[in-house]
Amino acid sequence: MIKARNRKLSMLLVLAMLMTMFIGVGTASAAATFTSLSSPTVEADGSIYDLGTVKVKLEDVEALPAGGAWLTISLPSGSKYTYEYVEGDEVTATSNLIIGGVLQTAADTMEILVIPNYTTGDYDGSVTIKFEGIQVKSGSGDIVARFLSNSSVFGQINTAVIGKIGEGATTVLPKSVKTIGDAGGIMDTLVIAESIGGVFKPGEVITVKLPKGFTWNDSDVSAVPGAWSLLGKTYSYNVDGRVLEVYLYDGLPTSDAGRINIGSDMLGFFRIDVEDTAKFGDVYVTVTSKLDSVKKQDAKVAIYGDYGVKVTEDTKEDVDSGRANQELGEFLIEEALPESLDSQRTLYFELPKGVKWAKDDNGAPIITLKSEDGTNLYWDADEFVLSNGDRKVKVVFEFGSGRFSDDAAKIRVKDMEVNIEPSFTGDIAVQVYGKSGVEGEAVVGVAARPVDLKVANPTKVEIGAMNQAAGDILIIETKDEGVLDEYLDGTILDDEYERVAPQIVVTLPKGVEFYKDPTVEVEEGDLEIDDVEYNDDSIVITIDAASAKKSTIRVSNVFLTVDRTVPEGDVVATFKGHKTKEVTEYGVKKDVIKEAGSTALVDWATEESYGKVVIATTITPSQGGHAKFVIASNIYEIGGVPYVMDAVPYIKDSRSYVPMRYLAQMLGAEIAWSEAEQTVTLTKEGETEVVFTIGSTSYTVNGEAMTADVAPEIVNDRSFLPARFAAEAFGAQVGWDEATQTVIIVR
Repeated sequence: MIKARNRKLSMLLVLAMLMTMFIGVGTASAAATFTSLSSPTVEADGSIYDLGTVKVKLEDVEALPAGGAWLTISLPSGSKYTYEYVEGDEVTATSNLIIGGVLQTAADTMEILVIPNYTTGDYDGSVTIKFEGIQVKSGSGDIVARFLSNSSVFGQINTAVIGKIGEGATTVLPKSVKTIGDAGGIMDTLVIAESIGGVFKPGEVITVKLPKGFTWNDSDVSAVPGAWSLLGKTYSYNVDGRVLEVYLYDGLPTSDAGRINIGSDMLGFFRIDVEDTAKFGDVYVTVTSKLDSVKKQDAKVAIYGDYGVKVTEDTKEDVDSGRANQELGEFLIEEALPESLDSQRTLYFELPKGVKWAKDDNGAPIITLKSEDGTNLYWDADEFVLSNGDRKVKVVFEFGSGRFSDDAAKIRVKDMEVNIEPSFTGDIAVQVYGKSGVEGEAVVGVAARPVDLKVANPTKVEIGAMNQAAGDILIIETKDEGVLDEYLDGTILDDEYERVAPQIVVTLPKGVEFYKDPTVEVEEGDLEIDDVEYNDDSIVITIDAASAKKSTIRVSNVFLTVDRTVPEGDVVATFKGHKTKEVTEYGVKKDVIKEAGSTALVDWATEESYGKVVIATTITPSQGGHAKFVIASNIYEIGGVPYVMDAVPYIKDSRSYVPMRYLAQMLGAEIAWSEAEQTVTLTKEGETEVVFTIGSTSYTVNGEAMTADVAPEIVNDRSFLPARFAAEAFGAQVGWDEATQTVIIVR
C-alpha cells in the first residue's frame, strides 16, 4: 500500500535548508553511531517491502549546531522509496531532538533535518528511522542504506544494513523426534516455515505424506490441524490415510515470513498410527506443494522400534588382579521404548567367576544406580541382595506414582567396586538379566596382574637325591608399586585394623625341601626388602618399601632335596594365598585371625594362591648310560639330563680330575669318607669296592692293589680323583673330547 503524503511542508523545508547555509557548522564533541535494529530477507522481484529499522545515536546533542544538521539517506541501486516519510511515523526522535523536516529529494534519496532541544537537560539522544514502503527491483546480498551529513557530528559517510535479498524457500523442521512402538504414538509439532514473506501463495495446497505403514490418526482430527503462526488467516486441511493436505486462501501475509504448524492448536502435537507393513527405523514425512512454491523436503519425525531393554557399555577401567576395592567403569540400562520397564522390576548383575562385589561397612555391595532421563525411578540401596559367592547382586526398582517423563528410561550403573582373585585376568563383563527379556552384558574393566611370576632355567632333579639345582624364581612387577608395602593385619582393636608390612611366601610341594638357603635379592628397580625368613619348605620375604620404579626380585642358588616318596612330575613352587577367620564372642565380632600368605601380592582374604611356577622336573635315578663332565663347569650330565655340582672339574699333570661324589652318583655307587685314614671308598653292592687314599697313587679294587700315575687330592673341602681310574674300576669306559674339554664316561 502506498501512502499519500501532504507536501505543504516542502517550501518550509527548503527555506530551513537555505538558512543552515549561513549558520556555522561547528565542531563535534562526540561522533554518532548507526545501528541496524533489523534486516528482513526479501526477494528482488519488484515487490514493496517494509525493510529494517536503523537507530542513529548521539552521545551529546549539544554538539549539534543550533540550527540543526541534515541527514541525507540514500538507498542502493535497484531500491527506491514509494512515499515520503513523516516525523512521528517513519521517523521518530527522543525529546532532546526535534525533527525539523523530512524531504524526499529523489526516488532513492531522503533528507531529514535534526535540531537540538537544549531545554530537556539530557545529553544523549537518538533518531529512529523505519524503512517502510521500499520497492526492491534488483540486487543481491545486503541492502545497505548510506547516511551523509553537512555536520561532522554525524560523520561524513555511514552505512547500515536494512535488508537482505534472498531466494524464496521453506524449511521443514520437527520440534523433536519421538520414539514409537506398534501402538503408534504422539508426534511433536511439525513446522513448515517461510524463509521470507510471500513464499506461500493463495491457492497453495501443501501435502505432508507419511511413509508406507504409517497413517494419520483421523479419529483424533483435532490433533492434526494446519495453522498459520499469524492468526486470522484462512486455511483448511484434509486427512486421508498417509496424506495430510493443507489449503491456503487469500489474505496471506507477504511482508513477514510466516509458518504453518502441523499439530494441535492447543497442544502442539499430532498422532500417527502403525500398520503391519511398517518397518523398524526412522520415520520421515515428505512435504511438497502443487504450485512448487514450497520446496520438497523430507523431515524425520519419529523412530519406530520394538519394546525392550538394552545394556550399553559406557566406560571401562584397567584394574589389578589379586586386589580388593578395584573401581570399575560404567554402563547403561536403557529402554528401547518408553514403558518397556515395568514397576517392581527385578534385575540381576552378575560378575564373572573370579570376581566378587566389594562390600561397605554394612556388608552391602558397593554399587550406585542413577536415573538419567528425568523419570522418577527409584530403588532402595539397603536392599541390594548378594548371592552366588558374592558374585551376584539383586536389584528391585519401581516407578513412583507413574512417570515424570514420557521419554525412554535410562539407568546408569556406576561407582562399582570389586575384589579380584589373583588368577583372574582379562575382561570383566557384568551379566545383566531379569524378567521380561532383560538381558545383556557390559565390559566395565580389564584385569591384569601387577606382578608376573617366572622361572629361569628350570632343571631336572632325581628322586631321592640331595643338593640338586633348580631354576631361579623371578618375581617381576609389571607396574610401579606392583608389590604392596602395606596391609591390614588380622587383629582388630577398637574397630581399627593394624597396618603391617606384607610378605611374599614361596612354598615347596610336600617331600621337597631346600638343601640350603637360596639367595633373595632385588636385581632391578628400587623395591626394598626388609627381611627374608628361610624354612625347610618355604621362604618368607617381608617387604619394607614399595617401588617407585617397577622392580624384579630374583630367588637364585636354589638347591633341592627330593624325598624318595615324591612322584615323577613337576616341582611346583606356590605363592601361598591367605585367609581370615572371624572370631565372635556373645554374638559380637572381637578380632580376626589372619593366616600367613603372600599379602604383598594379594590384599584381600582369599585362599587362592597368587600363582605357581615349575622350578624343576623330577626323574627316577639313572641306572646306566653315559655321563659328561666339562672342565671348569659346574654343570654335568647323566643320561642327557643336566645337573649342577658345587665343585668344578679341572686338569692337572695332563689328567682330568672330577668331584668324587658326582662320579659315584653316575656310577651308581655309594661313597664313604674316612677322615682318620684319609680314604674314599666307592661301593656298589654285590659288584665292586674301590678304595682311594688322598695323596697316594696306590688304590685297591675288591682288595687287589692297583697303581695310578696320579694321586687323589682335596680342593676346597671336596675330594677329587682321576676320572679314568675310578670309572674303569667299575667297568666303565672313559673318553676325552679335546674340542669341548669334556670327559665322557660310558657304562
